[in-house]
Amino acid sequence: MKRILLIMFLAIAGTGTIYAQNVSGKITVKTTETNGQPLPFTNVLLRQVKDSSLVKGELSSQDGSCTFDKVTEGRYFIEATLMGYTSASTSAFSIDASHKLVQLPTLSLSPASKTLQAVNVTAQKPFIERKNGATVLNVESSLAASGGTALDVLKRAPGVQIDKDDNVILQGNQGATIMLDGKLTYLSGEQLANLLRSLPAENIATIEIITSPSAKYDAAGKSGIINIKTKKTVITGINGSINLGAGAGKYGFYNAGINLNWRTEKFNAFGNYNNGSRGFFQTRYLARHIQGDVPQFFELNAFNRRNFKNNNYKVGLDYFLNSKHTIGVLMRGYDNSFNQDGFNHTPISSNGKLDSTLYAGTYVRNKFSNVSFNLNYKGQLDTLGTEIGFDADWARFKDNNYMTLNDSMYYVVNPIKNTHAILNRPINEVTIRSVKADLVLPFNKTTKLETGFKISSVKTDNNLRYDSLLNGKYVNAITQSNQFIYTEDVYAAYAIFKKTIHNTDLQLGLRAEQTKSDGYSVTLQSHVKRSYLDFFPSFSLDQKINESHKIGVNYSKRISRPNYGDLNPFVFYIDKYNYFKGNPYMLPEYTHKVELSYTFKQKYVMALSYSQTKNIVLEYMVQNDTTKVTTYYDRNFQSGYVYNVSLTIPIDPFKWWNITNNINGNYNYFNVKDTTVNLTTNTFAFNYQTTHTFTLPDDWKFEINAYYESPFVWGVYKIKPSYAIGLGVQKQLMNKKLNIKLNVSDITNREQFRGSAKFNNVDMYINNRWQNRRVNLALTWNFGNSNIKAAREREAGSEQQRVGG
Repeated sequence: MKRILLIMFLAIAGTGTIYAQNVSGKITVKTTETNGQPLPFTNVLLRQVKDSSLVKGELSSQDGSCTFDKVTEGRYFIEATLMGYTSASTSAFSIDASHKLVQLPTLSLSPASKTLQAVNVTAQKPFIERKNGATVLNVESSLAASGGTALDVLKRAPGVQIDKDDNVILQGNQGATIMLDGKLTYLSGEQLANLLRSLPAENIATIEIITSPSAKYDAAGKSGIINIKTKKTVITGINGSINLGAGAGKYGFYNAGINLNWRTEKFNAFGNYNNGSRGFFQTRYLARHIQGDVPQFFELNAFNRRNFKNNNYKVGLDYFLNSKHTIGVLMRGYDNSFNQDGFNHTPISSNGKLDSTLYAGTYVRNKFSNVSFNLNYKGQLDTLGTEIGFDADWARFKDNNYMTLNDSMYYVVNPIKNTHAILNRPINEVTIRSVKADLVLPFNKTTKLETGFKISSVKTDNNLRYDSLLNGKYVNAITQSNQFIYTEDVYAAYAIFKKTIHNTDLQLGLRAEQTKSDGYSVTLQSHVKRSYLDFFPSFSLDQKINESHKIGVNYSKRISRPNYGDLNPFVFYIDKYNYFKGNPYMLPEYTHKVELSYTFKQKYVMALSYSQTKNIVLEYMVQNDTTKVTTYYDRNFQSGYVYNVSLTIPIDPFKWWNITNNINGNYNYFNVKDTTVNLTTNTFAFNYQTTHTFTLPDDWKFEINAYYESPFVWGVYKIKPSYAIGLGVQKQLMNKKLNIKLNVSDITNREQFRGSAKFNNVDMYINNRWQNRRVNLALTWNFGNSNIKAAREREAGSEQQRVGG
């Protein structure tokens, strides 16, 4: 590693020596209004005369002045732009040995004509579009998203499916890495689903789906990366927005939030806070056929009333040392709660006749919190584009759960009540630390090297305590309680070579990750230790044939390590006859993926992909025909294969009517074989999303959206089709500062999960339903300065979002 850093340092030093031998000039210019008043925060662009290509951009200071340093020899002109004003340009000038200091005349910008306000039809961002190899969902431009949550929006994302436990499946594969503003959420399983449910869609700007990430990203996430970008106020001065929302299905909900931003020439302070309460329900129907000496039929009917209360916050500061160097600090977190009151009954029949009924109730009070800190630096070392970046992250998650499970058995022949009760009080704490550094080293305008390293450390402490009700009192069930501590260190380094040859963009990458882990069951006094080194190559080639046609090829290798909670070897009770058990011996999954894409006229996109996953992790179940208990657990199987095709087809019949269509088809093949099961499942499935947006006069907008998901197979489950239709309307008031949105989701009430599993002695059917049909009203008020200036993006230390299970 020292040798690599030395080579990187010498490369930077050598680059600086070369530049010192060339002509370097300085340019100064001032921007004012036509009345002579200075215009601060104007976009001042330095362009080459020969092709008008952008060399560099700066913001004018408070007095309207702007300076460009270390400008190489050449012919240039300067253009100044600012929203609400017409643009202005200078005459051409030269930087050479005789002109190293150039003082340009003042650029005067005049106010733009107010007649523009009479235009009723404006550009409409499509809900789904393709940018830089990623599929982008423009959530803030969608009426259907208002009143929903991040999980609701993901259900409409191209190639995304949500299974019975609200796990995200991307292009036929589980294991998508979920990021929030470029940082991993650190969560998985139920805890990740809880977070996505508590994040209002009004707080989301865009969602990026990257199916073939480069070596710069962590190798975790076998099916790719989903990056949820929250709204940021990116305008100068003091400004912000307030949003309020309310709605109802069977139960009501509300959310309220505020975004604030204060940007000056030297710093950008920003923050937001969101509070909400969301009431909803889940019904679950589970039918099980039990064979044996006397065949039995179990028919579970469950109703769970749920409520999420969320308090999410973020506060940060970027300090501009100068135009090329910025340091920043960021703190974010949440303090949320989840409550559930569940009631279910299970009639049990033998030979077609009812012989008993199990009544059960669950009471859950769950509080989960997180706080994380980030320190970051980004600097540009020269005009060629040499950049360095640094991030340090610390995060802690805590999950306190209180759950009671009561059940009573009633028999038809002998109606005696047989009551049992279990009290579960698990405490889960996770601490994550990481440090990473990145270097972008251009050799010239067409060739660059990107490299960096990362060190991360994770510790999770899961203390699971069960108490049983005996003689009216709860007594600790020692044999059922367990403490499990898991530690994991990952050391990573990467290098990416990028080259542009005429209309061809080539990218070659390699990432190495050394993983050391220890799963320690304190109760059993047993360790499961692992240490392994993996290499993850990546490759991409984009060829622009002409202005209308572009093709691309991508390859990447990915890893999906087991979730922390799923490695805990003890039993979690769902009810008297259904258990979930952890598996400490699960191995990481490895996925190879190849993708071919074609873009027509920069808007129509077709992508074909193939992926192969070894050691694939699938949910499996074992049924005991004597005790009638079914135990669910995740485990490795031989392999899984997915062939996928996706089509993005935007249509604009008129300027006021925009249609976005996205079609995804995939063929899944699973090889589920071992000494106890020999099962091969395969299917072809597709889903279709369409959004019709009508931009009407007087700042009205109307939207119709729909999706259909065909039958598909996931592991041992066969899933039946589902679909949903939604409507929305928007009105803008107060010079477009106030937005009012009203929508109805899942009008037909057909968005549900229906699936079955049948192999060996297992024969079951599942039907899960949620509160998807809702009426939502959302209001957003934007206030403050409206001069646009982009805020700095950051993608700081990212860890595997594998907390919980």
